[in-house]
Amino acid sequence: MPVLGWLIVLAALGAVVGCVAAWRRWRAEERELARVRATFARYVAPSVVDHLLARKDERMFTGQAVRATVLVCRVRNFAHFIEPLSPEETLRYLNEFYALAGTAVQRHRGIIESFLGDGIVGVFGVPLENPTQEDDALQAALDIVRNVVAMRKRWANQNRKALTIGIGINTGEMIAGDAGFRDRREFTVVGSEAMFAHRLQEAAFVLNAFIVASRATCETLAAEYKLVPVSGVPLAGVRRILDAFVVRARLGGAERFTVPDGAMVETTIERPEPRAPVAAAAPVSAPARAQAAPEPPLARPRPRPAPPPANDVDLHDLSRGWTFPREDAKPIVPDPPPPRATYQGPGGSVDL
Repeated sequence: MPVLGWLIVLAALGAVVGCVAAWRRWRAEERELARVRATFARYVAPSVVDHLLARKDERMFTGQAVRATVLVCRVRNFAHFIEPLSPEETLRYLNEFYALAGTAVQRHRGIIESFLGDGIVGVFGVPLENPTQEDDALQAALDIVRNVVAMRKRWANQNRKALTIGIGINTGEMIAGDAGFRDRREFTVVGSEAMFAHRLQEAAFVLNAFIVASRATCETLAAEYKLVPVSGVPLAGVRRILDAFVVRARLGGAERFTVPDGAMVETTIERPEPRAPVAAAAPVSAPARAQAAPEPPLARPRPRPAPPPANDVDLHDLSRGWTFPREDAKPIVPDPPPPRATYQGPGGSVDL
């Protein structure tokens, strides 16, 4: 074969190899785009996902040091709250709470980092930079409180207990990235500042407050919010002493909030099929079912009386100093005395 023929063959082989390599690169890019979309579509709006894909940042899933604001919201004393409830009733409460809190977080440009068994974690400032992340987090927290307060009337009309929440917010340097193992990976934020938000949420229960935000979150927003300084409370698991603010209200903007239509998730519980065959029975009318003898009640602890519904659903209850109902269950062994703390109330310093 002449030299020209060999050159033509080699050129053809090179073109085939180049096409195969290009096809493989295209397939890898498509898989990576699908992975990014599947990962972030669970946390942020589709428009944000499209913006992330347009950036083509190769470091998107690597651990990056970012300045972010973490919001942790949990239901107060949830284990005791659900003790007299059935699993279906418990799941209904959780879906309602997740809808109330998740809607508020996403409305203010935050992402839902994770769902807890009795709470939710939202993050502001990732994966896109947000210069107003502190203000967005505080507004989201106030909206969560508005939503829960607004739900009291509905729960009372349904003869259901009203749950109460506590929120902790902190801003600082954290690591954001893809974490997990081969079969399960999620985008998350980690670090001591992220953990400090969880401790602030616990402090909200100790201080009998709805929202406790760190000084790093509130220091630039003191003129825009009604803040009550709190100091001197030791926090479990961390060495720093609490130096934060109880957030009562936002001084500007609308104070009322309407729960969006369709925000609640109605969960259908499918019962397993009976193992033994059951003979077909004649259909029973609704009046006959109503007159049927009820099943014997299960042995459950005595439920606590529900607190009276609020007169309104406005945030003014917070600024007047709404407090949680007293617990009627007394432990057998009394708890140790609480740590001393300073709560700067309207009348001056008050020792807790």
